[in-house]
Amino acid sequence: MTHSGKTLIIRISSLGDVILASASLNSAALPEHVDWAVAQEFSQVIDGHPRLHTLYSFDRKSGYRGWVQLCRTFWEQRYDQIYDLHNSLRTRLMRVLFLFWSLSDSFSGKQTQAAPRWKSISKPRLRLWGFFLFKRFWPRQLRPEPWVQKFARSVGGSGSERPDLRHLCVQAVPKKLEFDPPSRWICVMPSSRWSGKTWPVSSYADLISKFDIFPVVLGTAKDSESHELVKELQRRSIAHYSAVGKWDLRMTAWALNQCPEGYLGSDTGLAHLAEAVGAPARMLFGPTHPEMGFGPWGAQSRSIQTPLSCRPCSRNGRFCYRFWQPYACLRDLSADHVRQQFERSQC
Repeated sequence: MTHSGKTLIIRISSLGDVILASASLNSAALPEHVDWAVAQEFSQVIDGHPRLHTLYSFDRKSGYRGWVQLCRTFWEQRYDQIYDLHNSLRTRLMRVLFLFWSLSDSFSGKQTQAAPRWKSISKPRLRLWGFFLFKRFWPRQLRPEPWVQKFARSVGGSGSERPDLRHLCVQAVPKKLEFDPPSRWICVMPSSRWSGKTWPVSSYADLISKFDIFPVVLGTAKDSESHELVKELQRRSIAHYSAVGKWDLRMTAWALNQCPEGYLGSDTGLAHLAEAVGAPARMLFGPTHPEMGFGPWGAQSRSIQTPLSCRPCSRNGRFCYRFWQPYACLRDLSADHVRQQFERSQC
């Protein structure tokens, strides 16, 4: 069933969540064009999408005062339906504000507007905690649903919709690459927002030395592991190109789309970006697990992990409870094993 009327989708952050939530834009249940609210630093992901009408870019540095002002803008737009794909303190505050402004208009004698149909996404907290507690013994049917399906279903989709962000590649076509790419090259992302989810830089360098593939190292200027990998490759005299701190999301999307070997690295937002532009992603999992809902969904994508009984232990690997062998889930993941899994995924 297709919903008519003015529609707003809210997914503020983070990068991977925004990318996965963009699957909802491919749902036939939505109007032809919808509006979207997102954090300023991730606005490039949604900007220019063919289903987008208006993009609201929220500066999180403006705090709750800025958020209240933006909510007032939403209120004045008189939306017929709002899909809250974040379900955060901010969006719950927004619902309270809408109720307050509706009552205020009623008491002041102004013409009141009909309340928008509001649907908030649910978070699988019990399913996650059951998975953390019982590990591999937790039944598969009780594990979290893949978020890419959950986002699509939350707006009335079938759940088969997938992110398609190839419009980013069209926006970023460079006149010339800053390096001369060989026939085989791969985008490598060693960094993660959470240090507990990162494979050792020395292991990345060991793996790259075993490859006959030219590496392009991704990352922002703040990604320390990306900088460390570049230095390690330089120390070992391994040919490479550093895009660290040089490319924005559009240029990164274009490179991933053009890259013959796709993406290799942590389970970060860039892994989901690779899949959304049609590239295979090989994601390394340590303390987390692909069945927590954020695993790869592309036909050619793969998750690479060790079968330790203590996994998964948390949402982000912030703490490791193996005090006798911290983060063995990543440190025991050898370069040879990753290479074998990588080559197997190419078959």
